[in-house]
Amino acid sequence: MEYYDPKNKKWGQPHCQARYAILKAYLDAGEGLVKLEYTKDDFSDLVITVDKSKIATVGQKSIEEYLQKLHVYKCSADVKTGSKFFIDQTTIPDEILKFRDVVLSKKLPRKQLVQANTFVKGDKVEVKEYEETELGMIESFAEREA
Repeated sequence: MEYYDPKNKKWGQPHCQARYAILKAYLDAGEGLVKLEYTKDDFSDLVITVDKSKIATVGQKSIEEYLQKLHVYKCSADVKTGSKFFIDQTTIPDEILKFRDVVLSKKLPRKQLVQANTFVKGDKVEVKEYEETELGMIESFAEREA
């Protein structure tokens, strides 16, 4: 929900929109596959629970039905119906949107992939790893180009 603009009902990142579509398919599947649980009025204790034992059954069926619909619309070149279906599936309703502030407040820092480097010293190859920080990334680049 971080990249969803509630005012304009638009997504900033397509991959985030796709993730939400999968979550929505799981929520719509019912049968306790995915639940949004909270006890506080401000939703600060919001937890998304997934019943892992139902992923291969209920979850797979839900995603299968969702993707099959998208596939039929695409293969039949039914842009109008397919677009409406996808937009309806990825427009966040008010009953879910109320959790957005909590989701944003609990956002974790973005992970950084810092590439290790290899160096040949004599007849041995050594691997040097770096911290997953901005400084580690700079060191990795600098030593790679040295």
